[in-house]
Amino acid sequence: MKASVEYTTSRFIHGHIDEVKDEVAVETPITIYINGKRLRVLYATPQELVELAIGHLITEGFVKKLEEVIRVDVKDGEVHVEASAEVEERIKLHNAKMINTVKTMCGYSSEELVESLPVERVQSSIQWPLNEIFKLVGELNLDASLYRRTGGVHAALIADTIGVKILCEDVGRHNAVDKVVGAYALRKSMHFNHTLLVCSGRLSSEIVLKAVRVGIPILASISAPTSLGVSLATQLGVTLIGFMRGSKCNIYTHPKRLILT
Repeated sequence: MKASVEYTTSRFIHGHIDEVKDEVAVETPITIYINGKRLRVLYATPQELVELAIGHLITEGFVKKLEEVIRVDVKDGEVHVEASAEVEERIKLHNAKMINTVKTMCGYSSEELVESLPVERVQSSIQWPLNEIFKLVGELNLDASLYRRTGGVHAALIADTIGVKILCEDVGRHNAVDKVVGAYALRKSMHFNHTLLVCSGRLSSEIVLKAVRVGIPILASISAPTSLGVSLATQLGVTLIGFMRGSKCNIYTHPKRLILT
């Protein structure tokens, strides 16, 4: 399936209407199945669907090692994953706890939320020059070709300390993160404690938790964080950087991982 489609549209500019061609990002439902059972439907850009499914399973905490994924097949907007019994068991436990988790997020403090979540604090001694992170943000903006053509997608980039860089795009900011995590895991490894993640979208609690579940220590964006995103990053050991534009940024949490000179 294509990542974009072309429409004929009427463009209003300087008091006149002209008929022009406009490229629009594709959004379509993608259904993920685990051992024949529907897990969920993601509304996504229909590219890199294996990476999307694998990354989603990893960032949601369902897959802990790649050996637990036996086979992945993609056909007609569906991704069928054959996985180990351990993956199915984690999904069952997640579904059983989901209602209580929603109640916790709605009714309690961020400290109580952290205590209720099955996640561990990120442990990493990595240090990264801040000026190198600014360069990665520049690469994100430059290399996000689908965004440059359509203006309708988010981008996410993972880089590590040995020079590996992977970028993915999607209409959903969560999907973009899932895709790039899946791509890195499939091409490199499931060890993320020497990586950083650069995003185009806001740093909400869900994005922070995705980083925490895989152990990514540094999370940066050209956009803003949310209050719960900052609280969770503080408590769970993630360095959170927002508003990375030009040569300016806001460092919200754990600045000791950043080399500022």
